[in-house]
Amino acid sequence: MGMSELPFEILTKIADNISINDSRSCALTCKRWTYPFQRTLWKNLRVCSYDDIKTIISIIKTSQNVPALYGPLIHSLRISCSYNATEILDIKFSDLFRFLPNIKSLDLGDISYQDIEPEITRSDKIWKSLKSLKIQYRGTRRIQPEKNLLGFINACHMLQELEILNDGSLCRVEFGIDDFDNMHQSLQNLSSIKAIIHLSFDFSAMLDAIPNTTPALSVTSLDINSKLFENKTYYINGNMNYWNPLWMYYFGYKYPNLRSLKLNATNIVEIPIIPGKRETTRSLFRSNPKAFQHLETFSLTTDRYFESFDLILWEVLCRLKVSLKHLTLNAAIWNEIDDSYPMDVNRILQSFSEKLESLLLTGFMYNAFNEDTILEFSYYYPFLTNLCISGESVLLDLDNLLEKCVALKQLKLCGEDLYLDPYTTTENPDLEQHGLEILTLGSCFTSAETLNRISFRFDMSHTFLKTLHIGNVISGGQDLEGTQNFNVGLTLLSQLKDAPLSDENNERKKNGSDSKCPLAERHNIDWIFSHGHFGYFGDYAKTPTRLSKEEANIAFEYYQNFQLNKARKTSEEYSAHTEEDPENGWRYQPYRGYSEFRFGNIESVPVIRDLSRGEF
Repeated sequence: MGMSELPFEILTKIADNISINDSRSCALTCKRWTYPFQRTLWKNLRVCSYDDIKTIISIIKTSQNVPALYGPLIHSLRISCSYNATEILDIKFSDLFRFLPNIKSLDLGDISYQDIEPEITRSDKIWKSLKSLKIQYRGTRRIQPEKNLLGFINACHMLQELEILNDGSLCRVEFGIDDFDNMHQSLQNLSSIKAIIHLSFDFSAMLDAIPNTTPALSVTSLDINSKLFENKTYYINGNMNYWNPLWMYYFGYKYPNLRSLKLNATNIVEIPIIPGKRETTRSLFRSNPKAFQHLETFSLTTDRYFESFDLILWEVLCRLKVSLKHLTLNAAIWNEIDDSYPMDVNRILQSFSEKLESLLLTGFMYNAFNEDTILEFSYYYPFLTNLCISGESVLLDLDNLLEKCVALKQLKLCGEDLYLDPYTTTENPDLEQHGLEILTLGSCFTSAETLNRISFRFDMSHTFLKTLHIGNVISGGQDLEGTQNFNVGLTLLSQLKDAPLSDENNERKKNGSDSKCPLAERHNIDWIFSHGHFGYFGDYAKTPTRLSKEEANIAFEYYQNFQLNKARKTSEEYSAHTEEDPENGWRYQPYRGYSEFRFGNIESVPVIRDLSRGEF
């Protein structure tokens, strides 16, 4: 049997497992192959222009009397282009959707649902197979619920995945408790909701009815970006954005099988919770001890660590003993650090240590004002594989972290002072080998000595570390006479070629090599320099620069001469040049020296060029 004689079923399976370009080529091979391979090309359509959609509508309409219909072949349609008002009026979307009886996934892209003829939502036949819908709406000038949007969505009775977007203008659509209840009455199979809407602040009239709400058992994922206005400085009729923590009370009853909950509540006006009302709120949460018992992922994004944030974290998740695997808390939307009171990392880890795999904390203070408490983990966290600590005012004992988080694969640090136990030595036989694979350092400060000792944990030939994302790593030290303190903004990233660290140390001692001189066994990866300038918002920031080979040679030669007292200059001679020429200021800084960060089998070192103080 020749290839051209293969059964239709086999040709169909081949078509489903090759690339679009290969399917297009096969469809042109012979007449017998045309339909099975065209079938694959039509199965998942992506429309990229006005002419594309006009052509598709024309083909579908004219093929209705042809045995090989095209419309029923389409299972997925994605519209990934914008249209002007004239083009939208010219397109008859009803002519398209009425002939797609088997469509399962629809992504309307930038087209607002208001631009599609409303009558197409009145027929169950049009949406009888749709399981995934991504839809957009236009904002309005007044704060009001949008019943037409829900009418459009609720016509898709078989829907499983729903994503609601807005075009970023004016007021967002407002959802209340009754809107969620009505939606789930129509969409019994809905399992995932992702929506950019506004959650109504006042639903006190329905508070007593919440325990009796009909649970939506099929929903396992909820992602709500709640904001009334898109523009953070935009006000309408004196109204601003508000957030009601009692939505967590409703979600606890409505979605008992929830696995993932992500909430974004930014530009919020915090209304202080009076003591009596706070106790009432606590009692409401305690009245449902079975809430969120299946929750594995929780993410909360805010402008700051406000009171409702604290209530949800400690009074809901911790008190209910939710067995989270992934926890993300972000309070740095405007790149500002919330200094209301410190975030207690140890308390979070202890509260969720049983199963926690990922902890991402961004935009917090970790020490109270004028306090210098070193963050040390009290217990072992055997399942933690991904940790991010970003913000300000934290002293972090890296040895302690690696020893307590034995399964850690990814570590991100930003805004920290790195610290090591002063009694830890590079000859300490009790230090266990870590399994870290990805390390991110952004805006970190450490001593030059500590940086060298940190290298001890990473420069062994059998280390697992493969990727370093490096930002502003500043180290402190003293001049050769030990009389002047300064910050070193120049960091040498080097890699051992073959020799393990113990052999390198023995060789150093044998030859009496100076610890600051580069060794032959090392391979220089990059020279990274952090220089100061004013950021986009006017904040003084430091952006790391990867030096060119020529620049690195100049810096290294200058430093060697400085050590040998052949070209020693004082900081006063160069400070004026540094201020006048910040982009080339590194040329006047090498007198301060450089720090070295060594690795074993490192594979890539991307440089983080981010002006943010809070996140990276």
